[in-house]
Amino acid sequence: MNHSASSADEYSLGSKAAGRLAVKTSVSPDHLLTFTIESFSPDPDAAIRLISQEKGSETLLYFDTEQTDAHQFTISLSLLEGLAVYKQKKSYRFFLELTTKEKSQIFSITEDFSSLPPSCRYRIFMENIRFETDDGSEALEYIGALCTEEENYLCAVLCSRNAFAESTLTCALRSLKIRKGILTLKFDLDPGIYSYEKTVFSFRNKLAEDAALYEFTTDVRAGKNGLSCITAVLDLNKTEWKSLYWDVRILLSLPEKSSVCQIPITMDTKCRMFHKFLYNGSYPGENNFFLYPYYTGKQTLAFVYRQKGKYDGMDIVLKEFLSIFIYRITKPYWKRRHICLVCEKFSEMAQDNGFYFFKHCMDEDEESYLGKQIYYIITKDSPDRQKLEPYKNRLLDFMTIRHMCYLLAADLIVSSDSRYHTYAMQSRHSIFNRYIKKIPFVFLQHGVIALKQVDFFYGKGKRGGCDLFVVSTEAEKKIIVDNFDYLPEEVINTGLPRWDVLHDKSQDRREILIMPTWRNWLDSVPDEDFEQSDYFRHYMELLNSKRFAEILEKYDLQVNFYLHAKFQDYVENFRSRESRIHLISFGEAAVNEMLMRCRMLITDYSSVSWDVLYQDKPILFYQFDLDKYEEAQGSYLNMRTELFGDRAEHCEKLLDMLEEQIQNNFLMKPRYEEMRRMYFSNPDHTHSRQICECIKKLL
Repeated sequence: MNHSASSADEYSLGSKAAGRLAVKTSVSPDHLLTFTIESFSPDPDAAIRLISQEKGSETLLYFDTEQTDAHQFTISLSLLEGLAVYKQKKSYRFFLELTTKEKSQIFSITEDFSSLPPSCRYRIFMENIRFETDDGSEALEYIGALCTEEENYLCAVLCSRNAFAESTLTCALRSLKIRKGILTLKFDLDPGIYSYEKTVFSFRNKLAEDAALYEFTTDVRAGKNGLSCITAVLDLNKTEWKSLYWDVRILLSLPEKSSVCQIPITMDTKCRMFHKFLYNGSYPGENNFFLYPYYTGKQTLAFVYRQKGKYDGMDIVLKEFLSIFIYRITKPYWKRRHICLVCEKFSEMAQDNGFYFFKHCMDEDEESYLGKQIYYIITKDSPDRQKLEPYKNRLLDFMTIRHMCYLLAADLIVSSDSRYHTYAMQSRHSIFNRYIKKIPFVFLQHGVIALKQVDFFYGKGKRGGCDLFVVSTEAEKKIIVDNFDYLPEEVINTGLPRWDVLHDKSQDRREILIMPTWRNWLDSVPDEDFEQSDYFRHYMELLNSKRFAEILEKYDLQVNFYLHAKFQDYVENFRSRESRIHLISFGEAAVNEMLMRCRMLITDYSSVSWDVLYQDKPILFYQFDLDKYEEAQGSYLNMRTELFGDRAEHCEKLLDMLEEQIQNNFLMKPRYEEMRRMYFSNPDHTHSRQICECIKKLL
């Protein structure tokens, strides 16, 4: 399968072009674009108009085209103004359509900007398109600019002022050091037409209430080649720390136009390699947390503040280089083996879609069918490891040299989480991400995507992107195609592998499962911050509710409370005095088993609600922080009108609904039963087999 769309694929009109026309352009303040085609003499009776196609779309825009002389044409670009979209960069390539009585022809339009300095290769034709920001700060400005793409194709882009500045300005890191809590940065800046304002250190927040920003003390001096040499100093001891990510931004302004923008600091190859492998400086925080620099996927400077882990030492670098050496001198041997790797979250688990897919492949000899040797990655101390004992010759111990060699050799990854869960995701010094991202990847998913917006990560071309996307309903497939930029053939509606063994086992039991999902604004926060959150307080209120205890006693019910895997470190923070409420730790019970044993589910936004719906069991949604969740995460469904279960925002209302559901003998309400039939028109238990067939056919 082709992993990246070519230029022709992104603009289908280009494949119909009869040729190219070189032009010279100019833009007036009132959005008029004039283009001159010197080597072009059309038929005097021909109809000429300019067309623009949106990148990655079939959308065409037709401009009223005025011919001012034999070689010169004018259009108004105002048509583009209303097409700007918040948080998106949109590109439109220009084509010329020539129509005579005999035929109609399309020509691509090119212009050579190579002789211009980088800051002049974008020509702004539209400004002051403003969008309110998510965090309530100053409105974000979007602009329209003419530029050229590969092979000098002329296009217009609609993007934020920040994105425009990033594309046209130079800001490169020269040095970085952290000593005695003082962070010192030196960087070269070419501000172009902008004025330097300040350098700031900001928390990458999901919620407005979490915003945090600190200003560097800066010294600006003249550097070489017209660049400004800036030294920025920040006292880290005066920072109120939050997990996880912090950014450095350079603020610039155009005073006469009241325009402000910000850009990151880029890191060249030499600088990136130094900080990845040779620089070990960091700032120590509380509870074994530490702050250290890293480079983003865009090769810009950022920092992460998190707890130090066992894979953060320089020893990981030695193991990686040794495994790379072993792999390269024996590469022909590895390539003949056609290795497929399977794993689950952090390679610590064997209870989700990865495990059930792997088990199916081993039990049904799918290795022969797929022509691959299939291995499962798991940590040595995983509580789930005993479940893999029958397949011990197909296990890879996580983060061993053997595991690293197999990962380098793999020609396919199949996982319920992103491909990076095959390795230590946050290892400070690791270089393996550059190898992992090149391996074809089948995304089994952790659940059904609908209640949580994740296209920013799992979208095509994004960090968590894949080559084959597994979904469970046609409605979900539409969400993926419409929002994640995948082609329909890259999204396969097979259902989840764990559903192969999903059977209702609740008949002789009286269990309720409470399984909330995580919150991205609480990811890796210290214990004291977690205990101050709405999330912790609301679930503690429920678990220790006198009325809840009375309901459980009255109807002879047991409750299993199980936190999401990302919150398992906080299990011991929760407490309940009620003997009928069981706080389940990771590895104590398999999630699939709890889902099958329960009579009903109480959750908030978790995708396990679809597993319960699949089994024809009722769900209650406890959404006490819906406004905050929609601000920070978002959903593809309207939570207030499109859920397949009753919802409550307060504990007492939830308990009212719970008692009503118990008295109804845990039967689904008719309207939710109808929704179930709509989503799962023909449920079966051949999901893993269908996935194998799609892998064989498409990859």
